[in-house]
Amino acid sequence: MAACSSGGAASTPSPAPTPTSSSSTTTTSSTTTSGGMNMSMPPGVTMAMVSTGDSIFHARNCKNCHGPDGKGAQNGPDLTSGNFMHISGSYDDIVKIITTGVPASEIKDPAHRFAMRPGGGGNPPLTSDQIRDVAAYVYTLSHH
Repeated sequence: MAACSSGGAASTPSPAPTPTSSSSTTTTSSTTTSGGMNMSMPPGVTMAMVSTGDSIFHARNCKNCHGPDGKGAQNGPDLTSGNFMHISGSYDDIVKIITTGVPASEIKDPAHRFAMRPGGGGNPPLTSDQIRDVAAYVYTLSHH
């Protein structure tokens, strides 16, 4: 999810097909995770998206900057605490920040010096479906 300047291109795993939601409701759905935890999910977000997003997060640069457990690292903030500096933490905001990135001039925590490039920071950037999948995974990290 972040654009660490780690060099080398990362391979992009093919995301599993993700169902699209044609519903315009604003209610959340409740999903039981593999650990038996009951979690409210944003409309249109499925556990298949979360699983695919987990795979992408760990296969791409996301883990390099945010840590393999999402608890933060030298170049990216903690994604598990629910305390977001640049967004509210909603699923839509997570999608937006992955899509637009965070320019170095807008980073609010001086401990994190590298910009997050648009499209998830990878080369090549994530597709729209991959961004939604990673956002679904990141959402679950902070909404447990």
